[in-house]
Amino acid sequence: MITVSRLDHFAIAAADTDAMVAWYEKVLGLVTYIAAGPNAPQTQKVYLIGPPGVPGMTQGQMIEVMPRNATPRHARNSHEPGLSHAAWCVADFDAALAHLKEHDVKFLSEVITAIGGGRIVSFEDCEGNMTQIVERAAL
Repeated sequence: MITVSRLDHFAIAAADTDAMVAWYEKVLGLVTYIAAGPNAPQTQKVYLIGPPGVPGMTQGQMIEVMPRNATPRHARNSHEPGLSHAAWCVADFDAALAHLKEHDVKFLSEVITAIGGGRIVSFEDCEGNMTQIVERAAL
């Protein structure tokens, strides 16, 4: 039996990798750990981004932003099969929510109680991927 120790990263295939990385930097405060490529036949860079101050390359919590292929994207809804969303913990939920509103993000839900306690809200990133901020109640 295998036992994993942590999530290293998940990937988002983006129409514009530079624009997506810039959005995550501006709106969620993520930083770039690695920018590579482009690697043929792609014409865009691939990035590993994650929260600042976290030794991302050894501790995980990263997003790989890679160029998408030509497959048309359909509009997604919550609870469709496959990866649904990424949820980011925030220390000050009210300040983070105000910051999101200042950046005119498209909210997909009201603030609700998170499973296990705390508050959570869903919104879209710059290409329509569902993202969340979450405040966890002390356990």
